[in-house]
Parts: sequence; structure tokens; C-alpha cells
Amino acid sequence: MTQITWPRQSTRWGLIGHALAAIDSVASLSAGTTGRITKGTVYQHTHFLRPAVNDDYHVRAEALRFGKASAFTETRVSFASTGTLVAHASLEFAF
Repeated sequence: MTQITWPRQSTRWGLIGHALAAIDSVASLSAGTTGRITKGTVYQHTHFLRPAVNDDYHVRAEALRFGKASAFTETRVSFASTGTLVAHASLEFAF
């Protein structure tokens, strides 16, 4: 499991662009825990559950399965202060 705290963003749309970058970055770190180098993100599906403004975000990724050619991760983005879930993503990385 890999986790970071992502600083709040001052844009009107809040989370969207910054969350996608944070989700991919933290999930990549999680997929790289085996020592094998990934070729990149093959698939990313993200659900945004609520607006995310005026708070820092806690981003947590967990590798669910490591295969011969790919790894699957699950990533959750929540408010740092309350722990309320803001976004959920599933990602696949190629080796």
C-alpha cells in the first residue's frame, strides 16, 4: 500500500485534473513495489463521488494482484480532514 497527502487546489473545478495525476502517480508507486519496471498505465477508470474543494486530499493505492504481464491497483482519494471518500479508481499497469 502506498499513500500520500496531496495539497488542496485553488481551481474552480477542484479535484479533477490534479486527482487524475495524483491517482496515477500513487498507483504507479504501488505497482512498482515488486522491483519490476512498469511500461505504463494500460487502463484507468475513475469515479468522482463528490466535489472536492477547500481541503487537502489523502491518496491511497493498494496493489491487488501482480501477474506476469500486468498489475492491478485500487486507489482511493479522500478528504484529509474528515476521511470522506471523494474518488475511487481502478488501474492496470503493464510489465
